[in-house]
Amino acid sequence: MNQTLFIEDSYRPDFPSLGLFSTWFGAVLIGLTAVLQLSQSRSQLWADPLVDGLQFLLVALLLASLIYLPFRTDRGVKWAALPLVINLGTLMIVQLVPFADLGEAWRFRWRISQYEGVVQMIEAGELLPGENGVVTLPAGYQHLSVDNGRIWVETAGGETAVFFATEQAGRGNFAGYLYRSDGNPPQPGDFGGSWRYVAQQQPNWYFCISQGAQP
Repeated sequence: MNQTLFIEDSYRPDFPSLGLFSTWFGAVLIGLTAVLQLSQSRSQLWADPLVDGLQFLLVALLLASLIYLPFRTDRGVKWAALPLVINLGTLMIVQLVPFADLGEAWRFRWRISQYEGVVQMIEAGELLPGENGVVTLPAGYQHLSVDNGRIWVETAGGETAVFFATEQAGRGNFAGYLYRSDGNPPQPGDFGGSWRYVAQQQPNWYFCISQGAQP
């Protein structure tokens, strides 16, 4: 009797090989999806077909998990269903988690004090834009803009607008954070942008993406 109990207690089924592959595959697909969503750069578009192919493979893994299930119930239904659960979890994360929104929110919150400090210097006249509306940031702030440490400033009717570029991919194609002293969202033509995406981060601040005509 004791020997039988010892054998039952010591038995642990091996982790399903399909489950192990699904785990690694899911980690790669989730990571690649997150990286692509977090980057607005057009240089990343080469990876879109790769992601599409991996998502097709994920569907195949889901089907394989369903087929696998009835043949491994001898190990217990929960253990046999593990690959299916892993692949369903991967699918839900890839389709439902807004990596881009979460990433932008984190980046903005991390740097908001520096963004606001620059705006205060502009409104106080400590940083003056040139004739083209461009301001070169002090050395300690140049990481706030990918445009060689420069920001764009527009003034009209006593209102000020400041744009911090986070992505640039040619004329009219850029993304970044916009401050408007009047609190309004970006207007058509502001900074030469053709705005296809605008999301308010907090009062007076917006994350914006401009997509102009292709050359």
